[in-house]
Amino acid sequence: MGELPTIPSVFLTVNKMLSDPHTSAIDVGQVVSSDQVIAAKILKLANSAFYGFAGRVNTVPHAIAVLGFNATKNVVLTTGVLSALKLKTPIDGFNLSAFWKHSAAVGAIARLVAEEFYSQRKEEAFIAGILHDIGKLILAICSPEDFARCIDLATSKGCLFLDAEKEVLGICHTDISDWVNRRWNLPREIAAVMINHHRNINVLGEHTRMIAIVKLADVLARGLQLGHPCDYSMPILESDVSSLLKVTPKKLDTILSASFGAIQSSMDFLNAT
Repeated sequence: MGELPTIPSVFLTVNKMLSDPHTSAIDVGQVVSSDQVIAAKILKLANSAFYGFAGRVNTVPHAIAVLGFNATKNVVLTTGVLSALKLKTPIDGFNLSAFWKHSAAVGAIARLVAEEFYSQRKEEAFIAGILHDIGKLILAICSPEDFARCIDLATSKGCLFLDAEKEVLGICHTDISDWVNRRWNLPREIAAVMINHHRNINVLGEHTRMIAIVKLADVLARGLQLGHPCDYSMPILESDVSSLLKVTPKKLDTILSASFGAIQSSMDFLNAT
């Protein structure tokens, strides 16, 4: 764990600035421009199909004005996290592209679910869905041999990667996410999803609705066989998730019918970051 780099300091600064209602796009732009990688990503996204802006954006403050503060914060966070997560060597049985496709699918579907049931937090749901499983990737980076053993066991037993981790290591990727969050100090709602998305929502306190959204999105992404979350199993979705979100068959159909287009946009977002 000590080998993991820290999140770029620009994220901490931007996150603090965006909580101040007096902060302007020019103020944020000046800070973001100090990190050339993140500034380039923000410009790239502002000009991408993901946000549907028809004109040409040439400056960081203009890009921030186009994206909005929430989206800007998400870009800075995602770029910072992904820059810290570089797989050093390939691992047998693990397809990194398929892992990110699953992550992008969960993010896209979580955003669609949030649009129906928690619209004011849809951008946060998108990022929480993308980042929910990064504990797996951190295990792959820090201990590839153990990660490979977990992959083999999940495949041979047909169980969840979570259960294989517990059998091989005595811990799982949500525990790893908890440790990493203490080092990175991620936004509390997103950290709660990363740490608790396999726990029953009845035992949770804060951020229950967001966790329920990502749990549902994960199950839907798995059901649609989008990407590969390191196993071929389906986690149990407790009935309380549907009750909390007030899911109806009609709303579920709306979400599923919009999924594939949203997932392509989510992949575009990941490729840009």
